[in-house]
Parts: sequence; structure tokens; C-alpha cells
Amino acid sequence: MIELITVIGIIGILCALLLPSAMKARESARSLQCLMRLRTLGQAFQMYAAEQRGYLPYPTTKLYPPPTDQRFLWFNAVDPYLRANVAVQSKRRGVAATRNYRDYKQCYVWDTFDGPVGRPGDQTTKESARTYKMNAHLRRHDPPGHARITDVRQSSNFVLLGDGTSLDATGPVVSQWESQQFSMEVNDATEANPALRHQRAANILFVDGHAAAVQLPTIAKNLRDPEDFVSVKSWESEYVDAKGQPATPDPQRSLEAQGLRRNPRMPLIWSDPPKLYRP
Repeated sequence: MIELITVIGIIGILCALLLPSAMKARESARSLQCLMRLRTLGQAFQMYAAEQRGYLPYPTTKLYPPPTDQRFLWFNAVDPYLRANVAVQSKRRGVAATRNYRDYKQCYVWDTFDGPVGRPGDQTTKESARTYKMNAHLRRHDPPGHARITDVRQSSNFVLLGDGTSLDATGPVVSQWESQQFSMEVNDATEANPALRHQRAANILFVDGHAAAVQLPTIAKNLRDPEDFVSVKSWESEYVDAKGQPATPDPQRSLEAQGLRRNPRMPLIWSDPPKLYRP
């Protein structure tokens, strides 16, 4: 009996030592799976741009200038290049009926969200959740419209797509604004993007097509109204003022004219005002 208890004790100690390593290895594998999906999406973006004279898909559902055309939304534009341009489920209504909800456009964490895809009006579950979001600033500001590959400087450091805040960070908040968006950015003081869901890192796809896990110093950000009581971990703004404080630039003026400079704690490139910035 003493020998049996000793063996059980040794096994318990080994499990306690190995379990954290096993969990870390599991999370690393999931992060790698996420990176592979982003790289595949990067190939689709490249093929789209090659066929569209260098133009990139649009980050949001509202085009500038109008009219709105759902074909240009990145969430739809990648489908034909991944042999996934299949009929959408008939249960959807409105603009949702024009979109294919497939897991290759989501981080693996999307599979853990509650509720079936396709239930009309269910704003707390998979139907409205996006875990990958396009850089909201990757569009022309003046004149407004689609960005081109040639508009982007330092494409290996310019954010294209990546992990964005979704229900895994906020919980099932009804009509949660951040979760439903197709795009993300870091300059807005009340929008918590991107999502640091991979061991305090976010997986980011860059314009040149490579994807990497990025870990940067974090700050706490509140979500925008009406869910401003929800605070999540996020990254600092892309720019700072002369005092080193985070700043949101005027998209119609150069950084020099505004007395702004790049934030050394945010080495990734999200915008290039006044050319590339959301309207």
C-alpha cells in the first residue's frame, strides 16, 4: 500500500509538472493553425489584387464613395480565390444573405462561440461575430476609395488583416459593436483592437503576405458605447504628440504639420495620412 501511494504521488507530481507545458504546447499549435489560415487569406488577397489592377478589397461594408457593393468587402472578396464561393444559407436575411460564413475566415476561437450560425437576429453568437478583421485605414482617404498595393510603403510592416476583438474577450454582450465589425485599428481611444488571444499576442497578416504572432506592450481600453463598461487588453495608438501622449491624427494633414510622430511602442504601420486613412 505504501509503494502504491508513493507511485500515485510521483505520478501526481509529474502531471503537475507536465500539464502547464502540455497546455502551452496546445495553445502554440492553435496559434499556428490561426497563422496558417491568415497566410491562406493573404494568398487570396494577393490574387484579388492581381486581377483588380492592384486594388485591394475594402475593409468595411460602407464604401467611399457610394454605392455600397458587398462584392468589394474583404469578407466576400476572398471567397472566389479559395473555391468557397458557395450559396449562403437560406436562413439569413438582409445583407447577411450575401455573405459566406466559413471557418477559414475566422480564428479557431470562433468555433467555441455559442449558438448556431444562421439564426436570424441572434446578435450575441456566431452569426455576428468576426474574429479576423481588416485594417480599417487600408483605404484611400483623399480621394476616398480603395487602396492599391502600390500605395503601401513598407509592406512587410503594414497591417492587412489579423486577430480582432470578438466575443472571446467581451462575452455574450448583446449587439456588441466591436465583435460585429469587419475592420479594426489602434488609433481610436474607445475601440479595443486587435485581440491579444494567443498567449498575449495577436496574429497579424501583413500586406506583403507574411503572417506573424506580434506581442507588444499592452494597455486597458474600454469598448465604445453602449458597452463602455467592458475593458479589455489592447495596444497603444500608432502616433504620439510632442509630449509622448497617444494621439489621433487629422487624416487631411501630414504628421509633420500636426506635430505628431510614430509611437516607438507601436512599431507596426496602420496608416499613412493623408493618403491612407479611414474617411
